[in-house]
Amino acid sequence: MLTAPLPVRSLAISAGAAVIAAAMIVLGNALDLPQFIVIAGVGLMIFAVLLAVVALVLTRRLRTTLILDPTSITILNGRRRQVLPWSMIEVVRRQGSRLLLITKPEGGRDVTVFNPRAESDATFAALIAEIQKRLNTDRGYRQIP
Repeated sequence: MLTAPLPVRSLAISAGAAVIAAAMIVLGNALDLPQFIVIAGVGLMIFAVLLAVVALVLTRRLRTTLILDPTSITILNGRRRQVLPWSMIEVVRRQGSRLLLITKPEGGRDVTVFNPRAESDATFAALIAEIQKRLNTDRGYRQIP
């Protein structure tokens, strides 16, 4: 499974904004400060909640699951599910943080798998090595001793 790193920075900003917003709302009411301070606090609180929700939703949407079995690769990304038989994959290419599975003309659309982590991610490198191994096995290639 390829997952995005936790949105720590966005959640920290959201938490800080929520604390400031709460202070503005409470102090604005307790000290009879001008009404615009309370309104600004409410606006900042809404921003903080929206930022946290968007960060968590985007992190969830960037999750990709790949299931490798002897006959095919299944790619699950959100509600999308694509199954590609190994025999239909012509070329596997890595372009930065993307993995391109280029299919044969009769195999349908090409598939792109996005790695939400750094390009040097060990999990991504291991995934590519395993895909290459499965493709070699499907084509009848074997290691030369």
